[in-house]
Amino acid sequence: MKVEFNAEEVHQMLEAVMADVGKLKMDKHDRAVTHRWLTDEMTPGSMTVQRLTEKVNEEIQRLHDRSEVSAIKKPDWL
Repeated sequence: MKVEFNAEEVHQMLEAVMADVGKLKMDKHDRAVTHRWLTDEMTPGSMTVQRLTEKVNEEIQRLHDRSEVSAIKKPDWL
């Protein structure tokens, strides 16, 4: 099984997380910095979001591969 997100989907996930971060008690400067970071650097077509997409997909694949049961079974008597 292979699950793969595209840059638009990862960007939507990032926006959802950042919406919750925005609800935290932060001063105006910190809130402005996080908003600027999201709108300026984390646009769907940016290289940063492309790299984040690659990392998310790699991690999902790694977790899936790790969760698969091995075909080699340890005998009961050992």
